Amino acid sequence: MHEMSIVEALLDAVRQELRSYTDAEVVTIKVRIGGLRLVNPEIMQTCFTAATRDTALSRSRLEIENIPARARCRQCHEDFPVEDNWFQCPCCSAADGELLAGNELDLTEIELADKLS
Repeated sequence: MHEMSIVEALLDAVRQELRSYTDAEVVTIKVRIGGLRLVNPEIMQTCFTAATRDTALSRSRLEIENIPARARCRQCHEDFPVEDNWFQCPCCSAADGELLAGNELDLTEIELADKLS
């Protein structure tokens, strides 16, 4: 299950960023994940809950934006969806598509709030 290792790396990055904001707590962590990363959002949510239990991040929530894989044909320049890592153009059948989206794995936002006393 590679989702847990992704969550652990994500939380390491969040904790690193929090060092600059000592009077804040994390409300929301937002990530973008491309379809070619083969990440199961439900499993990732479960891993996030487990990894943050009994920590300073236990009240935070994870928001995942799924990015569908898309490519552009280098022959006819048609944009098309990529399914199962198959980059064959549906218009001209060329198999040398250029990936436009779908390989993302980005921490995009950390929403903070003042700590409650």
